Amino acid sequence: MMGRDPAAASAELDVMRTRMDRELRKMRAFIHELRPSLDDAGGLASALQDTVDRLGAETGVQVALDLRAPEDLLDLDSRTAVLRVAQEALRNVGKHAGAQHVIVATMHHPGSDGAPGAWILEVRDDGKGFSVDEVLERSARRHFGLRFMRERAQLVNGELEIISTEATGTTVRLRLVPGERSEQG
Repeated sequence: MMGRDPAAASAELDVMRTRMDRELRKMRAFIHELRPSLDDAGGLASALQDTVDRLGAETGVQVALDLRAPEDLLDLDSRTAVLRVAQEALRNVGKHAGAQHVIVATMHHPGSDGAPGAWILEVRDDGKGFSVDEVLERSARRHFGLRFMRERAQLVNGELEIISTEATGTTVRLRLVPGERSEQG
C-alpha cells in the first residue's frame, strides 16, 4: 500500500497506532489489577473502593459499596480471592450487563454452637442478565472470567454462585468460611 497510496497507508497506520495505544492502556490496567497486593492497596476495603471508583468513572454506572463483614476474619489468600472475584464481576458488569446500578456488599453470618459461619461477598447489578448455564457451557472456549472466578473460589475453599435473570440482573456470590485454610496457605 505504501507504493500505491502513501497517504492511505499513513492513515491506516494512524488508525492502527490509535488501536494499539488503546489496547496497551487496557492491558496495563488489567495487569495493574492483578499485580498490587492488598497491603499496597491499603487493605481489602480500600482496594474494593478503588475498583468501584474505576468502574463508575469508566462506565457511568452507579456503584454502591456496603462492606459490613470484617475483613480481618479472612486470611490474606481469601481476601485476595474476594478482591479478584469482585474485580472480575465488575469488569463483566461494565462489558456486558448494561446495568444502571451495582451493589458490592460483604456480610458476615456468625455460626451458632461453634459452627464457623459464613463470610459473603455479593456483586449485584440491575442489568440485562444472561443464561448462566449457556455461558458456562461455552466457558471452555471464550468466557475466561467466569472460569477465573470459580478457580479463585476453589483455591480458598469457597463457593461461587452466579444467579442471573433478565428481570433482576445478575448476582455473583462468593461464600467463604472464616478460619478455613485455603489450598494456597
